[in-house]
Amino acid sequence: MILAEGGGPVTHLRVIHSGGVDITHEGRLLDLLGPGDAFGHAAMLSGLPPGFEARAAEDTLCYRIPVEVARPLLDRARRSELRSGRTDVNYQPVIKLIRAATVTCKPSENIGFVAERMTAAGVSAAIVELEEGGWGVLTDRDLRARVLAVGRSGAVRVDSAMTAPAYTVSPDRLAGEVLYEMLERGIRHVPVVSERGRLVGMLEDSDLYAAQPRSWVRARRNIERARNLGALSEAAGQFPTLMLDLHHSSVPALELAPVLSALVDALTRRAIELVSANGAGAEPGTVWVSLGSQARRELTPASTRRGAVIHHPELPPSAEWLAEIEAALTPCGIVGPLVARDAGGWAARAGDDELALSVLADRRVLWGTPSQPLPIAAGAARTALLASLAATAFTPALPTGFDADAVLTREGRHSRLNIRSSAIVPIAAIARWAATSADAGEGSTPERLRAAADAGVLSGGQAETLSEAFEVALELRIVHQLEQIAAGHTPDDLLDAAAMTALTRGRLRELFHAVGTVARELRPA
Repeated sequence: MILAEGGGPVTHLRVIHSGGVDITHEGRLLDLLGPGDAFGHAAMLSGLPPGFEARAAEDTLCYRIPVEVARPLLDRARRSELRSGRTDVNYQPVIKLIRAATVTCKPSENIGFVAERMTAAGVSAAIVELEEGGWGVLTDRDLRARVLAVGRSGAVRVDSAMTAPAYTVSPDRLAGEVLYEMLERGIRHVPVVSERGRLVGMLEDSDLYAAQPRSWVRARRNIERARNLGALSEAAGQFPTLMLDLHHSSVPALELAPVLSALVDALTRRAIELVSANGAGAEPGTVWVSLGSQARRELTPASTRRGAVIHHPELPPSAEWLAEIEAALTPCGIVGPLVARDAGGWAARAGDDELALSVLADRRVLWGTPSQPLPIAAGAARTALLASLAATAFTPALPTGFDADAVLTREGRHSRLNIRSSAIVPIAAIARWAATSADAGEGSTPERLRAAADAGVLSGGQAETLSEAFEVALELRIVHQLEQIAAGHTPDDLLDAAAMTALTRGRLRELFHAVGTVARELRPA
């Protein structure tokens, strides 16, 4: 016996020099490890007991590396991997990227004088110091659209054309994250404000675009400027090739998910805007929510893109508008059928409708302004919702390991591994259940896990284990789909077990064992 299932803390990393090790759970063989394979490091790093039993299958020699030696080595390797896989500028704080001068003004100032100062400083926006505290922004676009285009003179006040309150960021925010948020919000200027409320400077999108491959920035702008649905459909068809080009431009796989999500967000919004501008439009209070991986900003080329409509109970959108929206979004890759309900209608289906589960626990508002609170399950509906989320999170059985050319599951051997259903979905489902239990709201899967840990629903070790496993699985999924796109195939989630490298198999083995252990610890009684 090398490791006992459910035993004490794992204090050593084991690396097999010779022989073989059987990995079992509840008496059932899960995997067979050989020379060069390592085991136990997930439990060692997280502080969790092993979720499996490791027993020598023959005369076996294992190296035992103490935790105080192994942990720094593994941490160093992970940091090195992250550095080599990420563009440096995207991971710099925004304070280092501010290049333009900062022009400030008061809401009561003459807008013509402020425009002259902006021209003299060579900037396209001024920051407005609001009298009640906080910040606004006056941009050159505001001057054109709200002053010149409507025939107003330069003698009007700044507050007649400014945007307030402005979206602000702290100086330590990472450039890549801020750019994605600016794209989602459709803004080009962001005041950088310290924790004490002091203005540090103005960040422009051009400061961040310099760090980005031009292809996806151009695609985003083309979507914004599209004048018809045909142009949007054409733009959507270019996304797979665009993702491949970005990866060839040294954009790491994990960074492609938020990029693709931002592009699909823009595509969806623009399609709804075009339909609403040309037709009857939606009733006040109607909103479109993105669901699932799009809501979490974790889209991959093969992801299912899905959305839903939430409306005021007394002002449902017309059947004509819904049909036009569905017809516009289908060529853009958004799958139907499109379902519209009021908040009460969605909450009432919390326990028996997968789409309702997503609307209640896995959504993000993408278009429209709600006139009433969005659906929240309370009382008996919340109990039913949590029970349904738990069933989704803790019922699936993960694969157990690999043999020479197949993945092993409780049902038998399979030549291919579905990375989505075997890893992505189980971890995202646990995060969804945990975040809903903690009333943590929206966010990516790692963000939800951290929020659940902060609320005490998960331990810190459990959240870290699941977050790291999710990133491994997401990276494998994206890289696989990019390889398929490069080969001229339609991307899917099926990895060929026989073609996997020993390193990939090892990473997946640890992932299955670690996630399975956490799931058993969290499964409601």
